[in-house]
Amino acid sequence: LLHITNQLASNPEAGFACSLGVAAAYRVLASAFFRDAGLAGHRTALRRARQIALRFQHVANVWVTHVWEKFARREEPVTGMAHYDVGYIDNSAWPISIQDINVEMTIVQRDLAAGGLPMGHLPRWPDVPHDFRDKRLNLGIVSLCAYPEGHVLPRYAISNHELYAKRHGYRYHVGREIVDKSRPPAWGKVKLMYQALEEPDVDWWLWFDCDTFFMNMTVTLDSLLYKYGASKASGEMYASHGAGAVNLDPKFHMLVAEDHAMLNTGAFFLRSSSWSLDMLRQVWGSDDSTWVKHPWWENAAILWNFLKDNSEKFRNEDQLALFPDDLGASGEAQDDMEGIYPQEVRLAPQGEVN
Repeated sequence: LLHITNQLASNPEAGFACSLGVAAAYRVLASAFFRDAGLAGHRTALRRARQIALRFQHVANVWVTHVWEKFARREEPVTGMAHYDVGYIDNSAWPISIQDINVEMTIVQRDLAAGGLPMGHLPRWPDVPHDFRDKRLNLGIVSLCAYPEGHVLPRYAISNHELYAKRHGYRYHVGREIVDKSRPPAWGKVKLMYQALEEPDVDWWLWFDCDTFFMNMTVTLDSLLYKYGASKASGEMYASHGAGAVNLDPKFHMLVAEDHAMLNTGAFFLRSSSWSLDMLRQVWGSDDSTWVKHPWWENAAILWNFLKDNSEKFRNEDQLALFPDDLGASGEAQDDMEGIYPQEVRLAPQGEVN
C-alpha cells in the first residue's frame, strides 16, 4: 500500500487508469487505523488514529467519485436521463463498495463526535467574542456569481454579501463572468483568489461561494480567525490587555471546514502570503492537469494537495506514545488534528462557516 500511494503522491495521473483500485487502497489504509485493536481502551490514541483514518476515507472518496461519475454513470439515449450502475463498483474485484465507504466513514465520524470535542482542530481561543474585530487587520471577501442573465441567485447573494461586508468594513469583490473558459466554472475561484491575494493592503481573504449566505450578520470574520488561529494564550492576553495584545499565529495561513464527504471549499480563508499563492499555483497545475475535469474540480485538487503524503507521514507514527490519555505536564488537551493537514491549515467545524 505504501508503494502504491507514494507513487501517486507525485504522479496522480497514473491512478486514474484504475481509480477504483486506488480508492480501495485508501479504504484499506483507513481500516488499518480505525480498526487497530492495539489501541482499544486508549481513548486519546484511538481518537488520533480515527482522525487519520477519516482523512484516508476522504481521499478514497475522491477516487471513488471519479469512478462513479466517469464510468458508472449511464444516460438514457432518448430522454438523456441519468442513472448509475452501482454494480460497476460493488461487483468489482476490488475490496470496496459505495455502501462500505459511506458506512465506514459514518462510523468514524460518529465515534469522533461521541467524544464531545469539535470536528476539527481544537479552538485556540474558544470564548472569543462573536463580534470581535481586530482593527489592525484588513479583511476581504471574494465570490464568483457567473450565472446566466436573469438568474435570481446573484441578485440575492451579492446583496447579502455586500450588506455583511459593509457592516464590518470588509472589502468585497465579486466576479460575474466565467474566469477561464478552458475549465469548468468552479475553477474560477482559484484564479480570483490568486488575484485578490496580490492586492497589497488586505491581510486575509474569505472565499465565499455565490450560493452561500451570511445568516448571522453579527459574527465577524475576525472572530473565526482568532478562534481557530490565534497565538496561544490570546484569551488571557485579551482579558488583561485588550484587543491590541492578541495576534494570529504567524504559521497559520488557511482556515477551512469539512462536510460529511471531505474538505469543503465553498467557504475558506487565506492569508495574503507566499504560502497561499504557492498553494493556489500547485492546485491550478498545468493546463492538462488530471484534476481539471474531476467531478469535484478544485475541491478534489486542494484535498489531494494537502493529504497525498499522509500514507508516508503516518507510516510509523506511534499513537500510544504521542497521544497518552493523561494530559501531561502542561495540563492541556492535545490537538489530535495536528500534522494531519499541513501546519499552515486549520480546520473549523462545518457549522462555523456553512
